Amino acid sequence: MKLNIPILDDLMECENLLIAGIGGGFDIFCGLPIYYELTKRGKKVHLANFSFSDIENIRHGIRLTPTLVGVNFDPGELYPYFPEFYLAEWFRVRQNQEVVVWCFHKTGASPLTENYRVLAEHLSLDGILLVDGGVDSLMRGDEAEKGTVIEDATSLFAVNELSNIHKRFLVCAGFGAEQDITYAHVFENIAAITKEGGFLGACSLTPSMPAYQAFEDAVLHVQGKPFHDPSVINSSIISAVRGNYGDYHLTEKTKGSRLWISPLMPLYWFFDFDVISKRNLFLSQLRGTSTFRDAMSRVFEFGRYIKSRLQTKVPL
Repeated sequence: MKLNIPILDDLMECENLLIAGIGGGFDIFCGLPIYYELTKRGKKVHLANFSFSDIENIRHGIRLTPTLVGVNFDPGELYPYFPEFYLAEWFRVRQNQEVVVWCFHKTGASPLTENYRVLAEHLSLDGILLVDGGVDSLMRGDEAEKGTVIEDATSLFAVNELSNIHKRFLVCAGFGAEQDITYAHVFENIAAITKEGGFLGACSLTPSMPAYQAFEDAVLHVQGKPFHDPSVINSSIISAVRGNYGDYHLTEKTKGSRLWISPLMPLYWFFDFDVISKRNLFLSQLRGTSTFRDAMSRVFEFGRYIKSRLQTKVPL
């Protein structure tokens, strides 16, 4: 069974497509099933992530700027937390492939924008698919609970500056895995995005898909490395695809908290990038930020003046 990607025709038109994790950590792993389907069809696809690792001090790889490096697996290296490096290891030892995973250091909007430009030129990119593990990239900024929006907004800003790349999309997975989001407002946002022509369709992972099986194997491989805190969102997706529901815990990390594993989590939601970026209230505040602390300060300060929608529950 194949993953029924609703924007497959658009992605297949790209000569060099970048699938990039928008919010750091394990976000790029959510893009692996799409990567699998496209590469099986012969497409040239690259992987990147807004990394939580110390990219400036990585000793090996293809360094394009001080805050942008492409890593492949080197058995002589050992890192306490570096999901991208161990993803490259998984490709080598489990898939017999040499895959470079590009890593953006966690910076403000200006360096990240420049790094995207450098990488776009280096790889001759003509398409970018941003991948969000979760749905906080859909936040406008006026929701009662917004999740962790700063990383997502910074990535949105950077890719928004690449106006010469016309094929740009956002895809979200893991709906319901984040604890600090008002999901009634997420549904309200998706409805508004749909009215603006920005919702492009959805598809779901199932256990029989080779694309899903590769994803699960990669996640569990990397989460099994020492000092690699399990990804709540990716673990929740795996739990849901396996048929679990409600307060189910795949890893020890989440025990003691309350989870809502549901059939919504394996769904991919695809969106037009331009519609998403125009709706985001924080993007205008990020221009000129150098460090991630700068971006965080701008967003927090601006957020004080945004009138939030009233807290509400999904009426189910």
